[in-house]
Amino acid sequence: MEARLSNLNYSEVGKINYENFRFEFILGINENIICQRFFDIRGYNDKVLKSLDLKILIDDCVDLIKDYLKKRTSEQLWKYFNPYVEQTKEDIEKTKVINDKEYYFTFEIKVDRKTVIKSYFGANVYPSSVRFQVDITDLIPEIISMIRYVFTQKKFEMINDYK
Repeated sequence: MEARLSNLNYSEVGKINYENFRFEFILGINENIICQRFFDIRGYNDKVLKSLDLKILIDDCVDLIKDYLKKRTSEQLWKYFNPYVEQTKEDIEKTKVINDKEYYFTFEIKVDRKTVIKSYFGANVYPSSVRFQVDITDLIPEIISMIRYVFTQKKFEMINDYK
């Protein structure tokens, strides 16, 4: 019984021991981590790593994040929009100073601490107030669910099928 309990993903004090989880995803900006989640997948099929479904999965996850950022950007812009104030050249120059550096988001999926796929997408299209205050807490269950669904499929579109 003791040996079985030590294999669980819980440490002695009741906190989750993340070292035992095989899977993780990471969202970052310029290689700085914004969100990192560890999780398990029952019925994992390792053939997914050589499938086209993996590419489709990461594109779907990135699209979900982009839609969230687009929604936040729209909310932010409408929050501070004033149709009665004319934008001056100084206002425009201030935004150029904020965007003087190239920013990019990264989204990667890891299996056994090794990156299996990684995607980059531009971050400069989003206002700095959105870009530097990303909170995808509401998206995490959906992202993990998408990853679990693809990683447990029995049949995949293999890359070799398209040669």
